[in-house]
Amino acid sequence: MFRPFVLAITAFSVFSSVSQAADRVAIVFDGSGSMWGQIEGRTKIEIARDAMSGVLGNLPGDLELGLFAYGHREKGKCSDIELVVPPGPGTAAAIKAATDAITPKGKTPLSAAVRQAAETLRFTEDKATVVLVTDGIETCNADPCALGNELARLGVNFTAHVIGFGLSEEEGRQVACLAENTGGLYIQAGSTEELSDALTATVETAPVKEAAAVPAQLPEASLEAPDRAEIGSRIDVTWQGPGGRYDQVEFFDPGARGGEGKRLRSKSVVNGDFDNNRVSMTVVTEPGAYELRYWDGSGRQVLATRMIEVTPAEVALFAPDEIAMARPVTVEWIGPGGRYDAVELYDVSARGGEGKVLHNKRLRNDDFDNNKVTMPTPAKPGTYELRYYAGEDKAVLATRPLQIIEAVVTLETEEAAEAGSPIVVDWVGPGARYDSVKLVDPASGKKLHEKRLRNDDFENQRVTLPGPVKPGPYELQYYNGDNKAVLASFPIEVTATVVELAAPDEIGQGRHLTVTWTGPGARYDSVQFFDPRARAGDGRVVHQKRLRNDDFDNSKVTLPSAAKPGNYELRYFNGDNKTVLLTRPITVVPLELSIDGPDSVETETKFSVSWKGPGARYDSVQIWDPAGRSGNGRAVFERRVWSGDIDAQTVSLTAPEKAGSYELRYFNGDNKAVLFTRPLSVQ
Repeated sequence: MFRPFVLAITAFSVFSSVSQAADRVAIVFDGSGSMWGQIEGRTKIEIARDAMSGVLGNLPGDLELGLFAYGHREKGKCSDIELVVPPGPGTAAAIKAATDAITPKGKTPLSAAVRQAAETLRFTEDKATVVLVTDGIETCNADPCALGNELARLGVNFTAHVIGFGLSEEEGRQVACLAENTGGLYIQAGSTEELSDALTATVETAPVKEAAAVPAQLPEASLEAPDRAEIGSRIDVTWQGPGGRYDQVEFFDPGARGGEGKRLRSKSVVNGDFDNNRVSMTVVTEPGAYELRYWDGSGRQVLATRMIEVTPAEVALFAPDEIAMARPVTVEWIGPGGRYDAVELYDVSARGGEGKVLHNKRLRNDDFDNNKVTMPTPAKPGTYELRYYAGEDKAVLATRPLQIIEAVVTLETEEAAEAGSPIVVDWVGPGARYDSVKLVDPASGKKLHEKRLRNDDFENQRVTLPGPVKPGPYELQYYNGDNKAVLASFPIEVTATVVELAAPDEIGQGRHLTVTWTGPGARYDSVQFFDPRARAGDGRVVHQKRLRNDDFDNSKVTLPSAAKPGNYELRYFNGDNKTVLLTRPITVVPLELSIDGPDSVETETKFSVSWKGPGARYDSVQIWDPAGRSGNGRAVFERRVWSGDIDAQTVSLTAPEKAGSYELRYFNGDNKAVLFTRPLSVQ
C-alpha cells in the first residue's frame, strides 16, 4: 500500500541524507504538460516550485547539486531532456531560478532523464544519487523498473529516490521500482495543505547533523524469511522494527566489491503490506549466499540481518527446432515467472556478432497459466536464439537455438485493372497478425492503400483493395508487419476507365431526379448533387447517394435536388480515393409554390388546403406557431403531402386548440427548407 507523504519534508530528508552519503546529487524535475493539473485549486507546478524553494534554502552549502528537467520545451518529444544546472556546490539559487522559469509542455521521458542524470554524475565511477520528482508515469516506451536494475548493477554506489507527486496507488507502483531496485525511497506526495504545513516545518527543522546523529541505543528489529529460495522467485519477508517512513528491507550481497558489499535491491516497508509488517521481494538470479537487512532510514543504520541462500532452479524453453520465416512461434517455458521476465528472440550475428533482441514477449502478457508465449519470428532465414530473460536482474537464464527457414510468399491477381475499380488479390505467406497487402506507387514509394489479411477473407487467403484512379504502373506488396519487411511484390497496370453521368439538364427545386451512371462502381462510390458556390466558392455536397444503396444492377441512383434555384453540378465521386472522377452541370429551376385554403379557422377544427410544390416523399404542410419555443417557433401540426390526396394535391389539417396568429408552411423535407408561407388566423 502506498502512503502519501509531504514533498517538501521528503525532499529535505532525501537531500540531507545524500549530502553525507553521496558525492553529488542531481534533481530530475517533471516539466511535462500534466503539471498544469491542479491539487486543491493550485497547479502542481506552482506547488512544486514552492516546495523546491523551501528545500533549497535549507541545504548545506557544500552539497554538489544539479538540475535536469524534461517535457518543458516541446510537446510530444521524448527527447526533450535538458541539463539545466550542472552539478556543483552553491547551485541552490540557480536551481530555484530555473524551476521558477519552467513552463510545462510535453511528455514524460522519466527513464531516459534519470539515465542521463546518472551518466552525468559518472555513476559507474563515483557515488551518485538522483532524485526524481514526477507527477506522471513513463510515457516514452521505457521500463523504469528495468532501468533501476541496470543502474544498480553498473553503479559504484548509485541510488535513485522517486517522489511521486499526485500519483494514484497504481501509478505509484509503476515508478516505485526505480527507487526500490536501487535501494532508494519512493515517497508519495498528496495535497496542498500537507505541502504548506511541511514547508513551514522544514524551514524550522533542526540542523542536518543533529537530525542524522546516530542514536545511543539502536531500536530493536528482526526479519523472518525463507532460509533458501530459488533464483528469480518471489519471497515474503516479515519484519519487526521502527517502521519509519524511510525504513527498508534490503537484499544485500556481502561478498561484492571485494567484501565491501553491495545493496542489490530494496523495498520500503511503508510501500509493502504495512499493516502485516510484510514486504514482497524478487530473489536475485545468481545463486549464492546473501543477506536480508532491515535498514533504519532515520538513523542510517542496519538494525537486523539474516542470511538467505539463493539456489539454482530449472529454467528451460521448449519450441520447434525450425519454423518458416515470419510465422509466429509458440514457446513453452519453465522458470521463475517473475513480473518482468520475458522470452526473447535474439539474433546472435547482428551488430558484428554483438547480437540484438529482435522480439520479446513478457510472460505475464501472454498465456501465463499454461507457461506459454507466442511471438513473431524474423523475416530473414538463419540461425537465431530463444532466451529466457530475467527482467529484474537483466540476466539470461536459458537459451535454445531456433532455425528460421525460407517460406513461399506470393501474390496473384489480374495483371491489369481499371482505374478506381477494386483489386482482388490472392496471397500465400505467413499470415501473421499484422501482415497486410499494400498498393504502392513505385515512382514515389508512397503507400496508396493497405488491407490487413486478418481484416478480409483470411480463410480463403484473399484481400480486396481499392484501385487507384490515376492510370499507370503500380505495385502490390506482401508486408510483414512484425518485422516491417516486404516479403513479395507483384506489378499491376491500372488502365483508364469510362465514367459517364446521364441526367436531365434541369430539374425543379426540391424534386428528385434519376441519374444513370457508368464508372468503377466501387463500394464507396456515389453520385453527388454539388453546390459549387457554397462556402465562399469552396463548394459543398447538397445531397449524395451511394451507388450500392440504390438500383446498382441497372446503374441508376435517385436523389433530391437542391431547394434553391440556381446552377449546380452532378459529380461521380470515388470514395476509396476521395476523388471526383466526372462532373456535369445541372440547373435547378423555380417551381410554382402555393398553399390555398381558408384565411381563418376555428380552434380544433379540421380543414383542407391545396398545395403546389415539389411533392417529394418527405414534403409536408405545417401549421407553424411563430411564438412557440420562446420566439423560435414550432410546428403545432404537420401532415405529409403523401399522406393526403397526392393526385389532387390536397391535405387535411387540424387547427390548434389555442387561438392566435399562425402560419401555413410548405416544408421540403429533403432539404429541411421552407419553400412557401402564408398567414392563418385561428379564432
